[in-house]
Amino acid sequence: MTYAINRTEQNTQNQRMIFRSPKRISITIPHNAYEHLLKQSDLQGRSLSNLAAFLLESALGKQA
Repeated sequence: MTYAINRTEQNTQNQRMIFRSPKRISITIPHNAYEHLLKQSDLQGRSLSNLAAFLLESALGKQA
């Protein structure tokens, strides 16, 4: 009985870890948007990917 409870708790913890791990996506954007993001990422000293993720998170946060 104890094994079943521990195993269930372990599965729940594993599912939480998987849920919280970053996910990779691919999108297609217009060339001018790409150029703007690239320029902004350079000015801010961050990667294009990091800037795009930050902007998406910011936009989603405003909707909540």
